[in-house]
Amino acid sequence: MVCAKNFIFVLYIYMKKNTFPLVKHFRATTIKHAFFLNAFASAIIAALSIEMRSYLDYHDLKTNHKWNLSERQKTLIVFTTAFIVALLAYWVLHLVIGFGGGMLSN
Repeated sequence: MVCAKNFIFVLYIYMKKNTFPLVKHFRATTIKHAFFLNAFASAIIAALSIEMRSYLDYHDLKTNHKWNLSERQKTLIVFTTAFIVALLAYWVLHLVIGFGGGMLSN
């Protein structure tokens, strides 16, 4: 817990110094850049969600330790994975290139 608090504090200090985004010249300032960055984030989310579903199907059918997961359970696992991957993908893109600043409202 102390390590997480220290990490958050260090991240806060660095963000106050305006070191983020790391890449300052590729922001979503045009429609072409915005579409490209959103497509990139969507591709990451979709690819990792499909991989999770393939992993669940493979281990449900091919292993000796059958998990016996229902379709509803697999769907819930894939949805949760996609949600977490989306949060991580958008957070990393925000730190690296400042993506998502236009999604804020006053």
